[in-house]
Amino acid sequence: MRKNYILALSFAAVSLSAAAQHTITGTVKDSRELPVLGAVVSVVGNPGKSVLTDQDGAFAIEAEQGDYIEVVYADCRSKRVWIDSPVVNVSLESRDAAIENRGVLRTAENQTQSIATLSGEDIWRNSTPDISNALYGLIPGLTVQQNTSYSSGGASLSIHGQMGRSPLIVVDGIPRNLEYLNSLEIESVSVLKDGAATALWGTRGASGVIMVTTKRGQYKERDIDVSYTYGMGIPVNEPEFVDGYTYALMKNEALYYDGLTLQYDQAALTAFRNGSNPDLYPNVDWLDAAQRKHSVNNQFNISFRGGGDKLRYYTLINYKNDYGILSKSWSKSFTERYNSQMRKYDLNVRMNLDVDVTRYTKVALSMFGLLREENRPNITEENIYASLYHTPASAFPIRTTTNLWGGDEMFGKNPIAQIADVGYYKTNRRLLQSDLRILQDLSMWTEGLKAEVGIAYDNDAVFQETGSKNYDYEINTPVRLPATGDYTSRKEVRGDNSALSVSNTGLNSQFIRLVIDAKVGYDRAFGLHGVTGTLQYRQESYTPMGRNNTRKRQSYIFTGGYNYAGKYMLDVVVNRSGTSVLSDGDKFRTYPAVSAGWIISNENFMKNQSVFDFLKLRASWGRSGNDDIAYDLDERFWITAGGAQFQNPPVGFGGIIAGTLPITDLTIEMSDKYNVGLDLGMLNNRLSLTFDGYYDKRKDMLVDGTNMYSAVIGTGIPQQNIGQMNAKGIDLAVKWADKAGRDFNYYVGGTFSWLKTEVEENGEGYQPYDYLSKKGDRVGQCYGLEAIGYFNDWEDINNSPSQLFSDVRPGDIKYKDQNGDGRIDDYDVVPIGYSTTVPGIYYGINLGFEYRGFGMDMVFQGVGQFSKMLNVRSVYWPMRNGNSNLTKWYLEDNIRWTEDTKDIATVPRLTTLDNANNFRNSTQWLENGSYFKLRNLNIYYNLPDKWAKAMKMDKCQVYVRANNLFSIDHIKYMNCEDLTINYPDMTSVYFGLNINF
Repeated sequence: MRKNYILALSFAAVSLSAAAQHTITGTVKDSRELPVLGAVVSVVGNPGKSVLTDQDGAFAIEAEQGDYIEVVYADCRSKRVWIDSPVVNVSLESRDAAIENRGVLRTAENQTQSIATLSGEDIWRNSTPDISNALYGLIPGLTVQQNTSYSSGGASLSIHGQMGRSPLIVVDGIPRNLEYLNSLEIESVSVLKDGAATALWGTRGASGVIMVTTKRGQYKERDIDVSYTYGMGIPVNEPEFVDGYTYALMKNEALYYDGLTLQYDQAALTAFRNGSNPDLYPNVDWLDAAQRKHSVNNQFNISFRGGGDKLRYYTLINYKNDYGILSKSWSKSFTERYNSQMRKYDLNVRMNLDVDVTRYTKVALSMFGLLREENRPNITEENIYASLYHTPASAFPIRTTTNLWGGDEMFGKNPIAQIADVGYYKTNRRLLQSDLRILQDLSMWTEGLKAEVGIAYDNDAVFQETGSKNYDYEINTPVRLPATGDYTSRKEVRGDNSALSVSNTGLNSQFIRLVIDAKVGYDRAFGLHGVTGTLQYRQESYTPMGRNNTRKRQSYIFTGGYNYAGKYMLDVVVNRSGTSVLSDGDKFRTYPAVSAGWIISNENFMKNQSVFDFLKLRASWGRSGNDDIAYDLDERFWITAGGAQFQNPPVGFGGIIAGTLPITDLTIEMSDKYNVGLDLGMLNNRLSLTFDGYYDKRKDMLVDGTNMYSAVIGTGIPQQNIGQMNAKGIDLAVKWADKAGRDFNYYVGGTFSWLKTEVEENGEGYQPYDYLSKKGDRVGQCYGLEAIGYFNDWEDINNSPSQLFSDVRPGDIKYKDQNGDGRIDDYDVVPIGYSTTVPGIYYGINLGFEYRGFGMDMVFQGVGQFSKMLNVRSVYWPMRNGNSNLTKWYLEDNIRWTEDTKDIATVPRLTTLDNANNFRNSTQWLENGSYFKLRNLNIYYNLPDKWAKAMKMDKCQVYVRANNLFSIDHIKYMNCEDLTINYPDMTSVYFGLNINF
């Protein structure tokens, strides 16, 4: 009887369970309301229950009331929906999203962390050869600053200022470089800003994380994409140097005010002007001679994306080249045996494969390979342009009348010969990045259980080849003929026109990266309750060439999450991470985080209103670290010393002494990040807004110990983990997108970030005056003397405080005596301006439209509360030490001090001396660093569908893009972001064709 009773109960339970099962039907569409084919629809917690959408985007799946389903397209875009009715319709972001979605910073609906995500489409529209240059002003909190360099032209990135440190770059879950990526292969870029997001990266998350996801295959689709781009780079913001005659005239003026003998008489000045003696009195525009009008680059891409029921694939083949701005004519004329032109060649291939081995087991394989060749003259680009900038037009000819390179005693090396006749430097990079991941659904054991294991291996090797040679050059010294008073030249040939010597040094640099991780996760819904949890083990090894360069890290991570009714969310992280740079037995630290969210728009009291489509509040706290410190700081070593003299006669013997003291209780930099945020969508999502307010507290930063201890202790003084800084600010992103009529779509959006940093503890010693202390100042604060005018005469000098940096003469800068001690010295240096490294305000404006296939996108970006020091030799500090150049900025855009202009002068007198008094940081050279730039412009035309279909194409687009088109700023003759003598600032224009099959 009891047995029958149990069987009856079991049958009833099974019957009730079966009765609770429902066939849920629905459709999946993209943002344009077009059906999505091949999207995976599965029950959360039981991926074994999964189906694919058909050509109409339709699906039918067995699920229970209270379950929630997840829709995934191409393994990248996903959305979760709670089942509250038999019919569920889902809208996904399309890969070819309509224009109304451009520039949107998407955040997951149930995400509690501060993470901003930009789609690959937004990246591609603003694409340049370097991905970082496509991110200006598009993501709030991400500061992107331009660099002028050919070999490493990528922009500098920082998140919330981050005290001048760069964020961690993660590509497909593995720390990797951004520069190797092609814009077409990027699915999305996410910026992790708060502590709840960065705690997952433990010892490396303190400066924020940028995560890049590459594209993967799609179920039941086939897509071929072909594109070609031709680009040109046009130099802009280059200094204009004076001609030979003007330089000689100003050299005489400088010598006069220095109290020295003039160098050129009237006959010499006349020869400069009429060009009658080019060997002695030349007039050379070195930049014009060295550079062509524009550089050239080409890029070709072909990608294949698709898959069937079990296998999905994405493959991209990319070739690109870039021929630098240096003139080809010198290579052709003087380098028949080799090519010294600046040039780059890249060939790379990406292959992402996903295989459904069984219904419960998936394998993901990703591989990326790169071949890169870079070539330049056998001199660095910095030295090339230093020579071009610092050599005046009057120094010597490019080639003399005897067809030898020109040269002289003062300026030495011929800038053009340094480009064309010293050989070449070539590197070849071989890079392989690979990772394999196995994903196992364990819902047959316990519903919601899953596991994953992965391994990544990267190998980067650079091989070097150098061709070296010397050249001979001719020095012409003027000799005056007594009979006529004219000048002739005494010629002297120096140097050695040696043959080219080729050295193949083989392996120049290499690193190997190995990452192993494994995780077990739980993800399930119980009615209105959603629970997630993950246990993860991660091990990283980075091994480059050289001693004490290897980095090893190990992490044990727990994450947990709770979601009630899609309204209230709570997430926690506990990360126990270790790093090899810390002391033995003390290598691990704990990085916890907690975050919460409230989706107000899902509350019942919000159901009957039509203004707010989405409204969410977020708050978080989390801790992360920065282990970018040297090895062995906690050790003391014996080091070589000068030794002593012994024996008779004395003989020197070497010796050793105890080195720098070790750091006791060594630790790494820690960051506690606090964040509150708001995500908002209104008016049928035509208006979207994201707001974050944050506070970042840094501690345990390494600072120089010499400021804290006296050198009389007789040994090296260690650094100390006592530095403290903080950053606070706000991030804002807002966008309006709408339609006007049936064919006109438009959008306008913007980002705004305000940031205030503060140095709390820097280990500085006693300061006799409060204003000398840097505590409380901004990170990167500009310091200098306060200029109050110029000395008008010797009486003015005698009646003023003594300026001790160098001898002063009339026309030199006069400084304020801050402490009233009658002396101008380092005790009079005060904070001036703002930070020179971290702008206080960073903003962007993006807007665009499309009408019947024709469209335009524009990205503007600017900064405020930023300072720059005009301390660049030859450009702003002329003629110093007699071996520097002179620009029109000094002569035409300013009024230099002379006896005739002393009352209206804006810059000090010209001088040929070192003059440490004038050439130092002060308000004289302080400039407002704020700017407003048109960063990216994209103009395109999509052929009508009927034309494209007639040519067997799905889509055909022609486009013109341009980067760095104009700048409104306060700095002339150089890039306002990068005041370094280097490769020129470039405006880039690209003409392209994109065809989709």
